[in-house]
Amino acid sequence: MSAFAAPGTHLQELIVATATTEQKIACLKTLRIVVKNLADPLKSADPKFRQLKLSNEKVKAKITPCPSAIDYMKAIGFSQVTDSDGEEYLRIDATKTIDISHMQSSLVELNNALEMLTPKDVNPSFKEEKKSSEGVLPSKRPQPASSSSSTTEKLSEKQKARLLMEEKERKEKEAAKAARKKTAALIKADKYVRENDE
Repeated sequence: MSAFAAPGTHLQELIVATATTEQKIACLKTLRIVVKNLADPLKSADPKFRQLKLSNEKVKAKITPCPSAIDYMKAIGFSQVTDSDGEEYLRIDATKTIDISHMQSSLVELNNALEMLTPKDVNPSFKEEKKSSEGVLPSKRPQPASSSSSTTEKLSEKQKARLLMEEKERKEKEAAKAARKKTAALIKADKYVRENDE
């Protein structure tokens, strides 16, 4: 688990980077697509999903403004390579095994980071309006009140990144606890089978 802590550091650097919020969001969305594909056991075996062509114009436009994105990709297993044709790639070697659980954790991290950077509506009650013959009527659907969104809007980028890391650690602890519970149940079932096997 300690070897996997580095991607979170690069993600924090990406969040507090000098790039614009739109550039950060575009970069995080690109990273999320790549990691989402690697979190899928079937797609992660396909070489097409194990590489990212850095000279691709769309990739270059989204990744280049945030240099820590490449460091993040390297931290989750990618290597920067140049092919014989001179093209640069971020690639996970075909001989490497992709840890699906780490990719799923990375996906959660990226989603949390995107949630932090995505602008929130200042006054959501005016968001939904309907026009009728009497004029503009506000929507009568209740808007969910979120106390956490009002507090995160007042935080600095560094504080938001720290909250992201704390949330990741909390989720990792929950996942470890669930895994221990599942293992204990399997051991108990094995013991029962051994004792009652004829």
